[in-house]
Amino acid sequence: MTLFLAATATAERPLPWGWLIGALLLAAAGYVASCAWWPFTHCSRCEGRGKRSRSDGKVWRVCRSCKGAGKRLRVGRRIWNRFASVRDASQ
Repeated sequence: MTLFLAATATAERPLPWGWLIGALLLAAAGYVASCAWWPFTHCSRCEGRGKRSRSDGKVWRVCRSCKGAGKRLRVGRRIWNRFASVRDASQ
């Protein structure tokens, strides 16, 4: 007896767009909440020390990027502040 493989039309499962959009919205809401709660992050140039050294390590100078604070405003918080200033200027 010969077995014939029948070509079954198996439909591919569609992408779960609802789950994907929900996960993206949840991630965006989490980032907005973290920007509201923690508006500052460590400076990427000086790693939060507020000063930078020369390559030989003998001379230390104040970081020009964060002006010696060691922290910088997060990108999401800058966007938040821009929208807030535009909203306040329109009233």
